[in-house]
Amino acid sequence: MSNLVKKLPCVTRRIADETLLIPIRGQAADLDAIYVLNDTAALLWSQLDTTGDVATLSAVLCEAFEVSPEQAAQDVAEFLAALEESGIIEVPCAASSAA
Repeated sequence: MSNLVKKLPCVTRRIADETLLIPIRGQAADLDAIYVLNDTAALLWSQLDTTGDVATLSAVLCEAFEVSPEQAAQDVAEFLAALEESGIIEVPCAASSAA
């Protein structure tokens, strides 16, 4: 499987039971593009540093949240699409078609 590529550095902070993802553009944080991640998205984001493999990300969700493989694959695909649309990651064609 192809690995995902982070295109922008980001800062992640956990504040009051919420995980915030803040892209760094240029020399400063882009405060107009702060993302609040739910538990599923926060887990996936944390895994991107150790694996960019879509199948592995789906398996992590299955184990952590006891969801079906189909639901996990759908959740991973939606999460990755949102990050790609925001310019935070790049999803190689082989990775996006596997989800």
